[in-house]
Amino acid sequence: MTLYRHILKESLPVFLLALLFLAAVYLFGFFYAGARWLEGVPLLKVLRWLSYHIPGVLVQVFPIATVVTTVLVFGRLSAEGAQFALLSGGVPLWRAALPLLGLGGVLSGAALYLQEALVPYYNERVRVAWWDEIHTQGAGLHRLVGMQIPIGRGKSLYFEGFDWEAKEMLRVRITAFQNEEGTFLFADRARWDGRLITLKDYRYYRVDFRGVPGLESAKDLLAQVRKVFRVVSQGSLLEVESDLSRSRAIADYADTFSFGQDSLTAAWRKVRDPFLAPLEKWRARLELHSKLALPLANLVLVLLAAAMALRYGKSTGLALGMSVVLALAYYGAFFLGRSLAGIGALPPELGAWGADLLFLLLGLRALRWD
Repeated sequence: MTLYRHILKESLPVFLLALLFLAAVYLFGFFYAGARWLEGVPLLKVLRWLSYHIPGVLVQVFPIATVVTTVLVFGRLSAEGAQFALLSGGVPLWRAALPLLGLGGVLSGAALYLQEALVPYYNERVRVAWWDEIHTQGAGLHRLVGMQIPIGRGKSLYFEGFDWEAKEMLRVRITAFQNEEGTFLFADRARWDGRLITLKDYRYYRVDFRGVPGLESAKDLLAQVRKVFRVVSQGSLLEVESDLSRSRAIADYADTFSFGQDSLTAAWRKVRDPFLAPLEKWRARLELHSKLALPLANLVLVLLAAAMALRYGKSTGLALGMSVVLALAYYGAFFLGRSLAGIGALPPELGAWGADLLFLLLGLRALRWD
């Protein structure tokens, strides 16, 4: 227990400093990338936008901070010859790594919690804050002009323009189909607040396409046309409920870059959905297993980092360089596996977990060599 307390006492300050530094670097990267659009934006609004990145950033930097901590602490043990004292006392080196494995386990649990409870929500807030508050002032919906947006229950929304002053959608169309019967809502303009779409100057039509072939042979063409094409209603205002919120629509469709708005349970529901198209189910499997595999990198990287530090980490500069190389190697292997699975070259599970398995085996082997 004395050994474990000593290693943890040495490790925790290093880990916290590494975590703080890496998170700051990530956040500065987001700030730098968006700097040209941040001129004139109030500082508090910029800081709030950056704060929304923190849960997602932590999931990504936990493994790197763990590697840096392990390499520096075990590199110091190596420089002081402590591994020989451990071996002479009958303590195998893998036991010396147990405190950091415990820290990796805690971080893995924290990362899984973040992936489930916080990351999806704050990733959505990142996109909404950028497009609806920073890039524009409440006009983020303009990014959706000309897109077909599914809003739930078989309905889809389309609008051709956007009024920047009134913050309203122009020339709006909402369509839905049930079997061969379609409903069509047209409006000159509409507002979208939360999950409520308010149509202004609307026309509501229903078309039964099963009756269209009978139009050619109908004796009373006008009566048949009235059966097929019906005006349900029209008026000045109509409210339509959407399963998709305005903020989620902006987050999902404002651009093609995905921050991953699905939680672990949402990804699991997609995998279990029997009506999901095969390609979408393949992508859902890859997304679910990737969300599980990345947090567990905090565990698998400790073993290899400890073994490499004991052998080569006597110099602080070399140890830091080694930690960067190990982290980059892991992320390279992880994203390579995802890419290969994405094009169908690997099963989704192997593509997501391949890097973890590879580094786990390398770490166990390297500790045995040491």
